[in-house]
Amino acid sequence: MRPTGARAGLGRLRRRIGFDGNELRRDVDRRQRAAGLLLLLLFVGAGMPVCWQVARNAYDAGVRAERYEAVTRHRVDATVLKVDDLASGHRVTVTWPEPGGRVRTGSYDTWYRAVAGEHLKLWAGPAGVSDVEPRRHARTVGEAVGAGLGAATTAGVPVLVAYLVVRRRADRRRDRLWDAEWERLDAGRSR
Repeated sequence: MRPTGARAGLGRLRRRIGFDGNELRRDVDRRQRAAGLLLLLLFVGAGMPVCWQVARNAYDAGVRAERYEAVTRHRVDATVLKVDDLASGHRVTVTWPEPGGRVRTGSYDTWYRAVAGEHLKLWAGPAGVSDVEPRRHARTVGEAVGAGLGAATTAGVPVLVAYLVVRRRADRRRDRLWDAEWERLDAGRSR
C-alpha cells in the first residue's frame, strides 16, 4: 500500500524531479535536472514580471477607456430613418433628440436588420452613435487576464522548447550509455 497524504506526495515529487540520494542517477540525469531548474528559474524570475506588467498595462488602458466612455457617451432613443445593406451587415441611419432639444442624425454599422421607423435604444457620443454600450469592467478584467496569459505563453514557449531540446539530447546520451552497458555485459558473458 502506498503512503498517502501531503508529505508522501511531496516525497514522490521530490524523487521524481531527482532530489534524492539515488546512486543510480547518472551525470546526464543530474545535468538535465540542473538545466530544467535553471530554465524554470529563468521563466519565473524574468518571464513572470514581464507577464505581470503586460497584464497591468492592459488593465490600466481598459480602466481609462471605461472612464472615458462613461463620461462621453449617453443613452438615446433613436428612430431609424434608413437601412442600407452592406457586404457584411447593414448601415443604419438614425435620428435622435439630444438633452438640450437639438435633433441629431448619424449612421452606424451593425448586423441587426432594423426597419425604417423602428425605435432603438442606442449610445451616442463624440464619435457618433452606436449600438455598442460603453465598456464594462468585466471586459477590462477579461482583457487583462487574456493579455497576461498570452504573455505567459509567449514567455514560456521558448523556455519549454529549450528544455525539450535539453531532454532530447539527454535521452540520446542515456541511450548511448545503455547501449555501451549492454555491450559490456554481452562481452563479459561471451568469455
